[in-house]
Amino acid sequence: MFRIFNKEAIAKELFTVNLTQEEVEIVLEGNLFKDHPELNPQDYVVIEQDYPFDYPTFKDETIKEMTIYERYQNGIYALSEREKEYQGDIITLEPGQYVDEKGVLQTVPKPEGTRIEWNWKTHEWEEKATNLEIVQAQYRDYEGMDTPSTLEEMKQQDPALVTEYLNMMIELRNLIYTLSASEQQPVGYSTISIPTPSESLKKFKNKFNLTR
Repeated sequence: MFRIFNKEAIAKELFTVNLTQEEVEIVLEGNLFKDHPELNPQDYVVIEQDYPFDYPTFKDETIKEMTIYERYQNGIYALSEREKEYQGDIITLEPGQYVDEKGVLQTVPKPEGTRIEWNWKTHEWEEKATNLEIVQAQYRDYEGMDTPSTLEEMKQQDPALVTEYLNMMIELRNLIYTLSASEQQPVGYSTISIPTPSESLKKFKNKFNLTR
């Protein structure tokens, strides 16, 4: 099959000839434009191809399929929230990425959190978990260490760690009871004090997790 296009950036298929080259020689006397005398063959491009183009464009003296960027340039492709024009192409941003006003691709490291999500409009990471979810997650992270052998190991390293750990777990349990008894609300609805483990306790937990 032969497809005849104009030479435009957004190329248009004017007509097709569903014949082989041998049949064209016999039926049309070798002239694909025989039935279209009003057209000047020099102004058009002939492509022998059975399947149609989705977004044809005239480029490099032939007809090609448009890239996404070319479709965007020609106003026939709308960028999604995560897609941006960047250095002559269309890129799909990952959470934590954005292109700033100077056209520079920026990456914001994801902070620690329970349910951290990227805000594509403000270009900021946001904690979406409720206070209860945050407290429960922290409690789960540390409850596996509440065994006699682990507490003894902790005591041998630093007796103060045992005191800190036990006080933190008691406080977390109390918070869970209190928050579970009330309606779950987003973070910031009410100010609560969630215990923060020291760096020493965090390191011990990480060491403990490696041996589990």
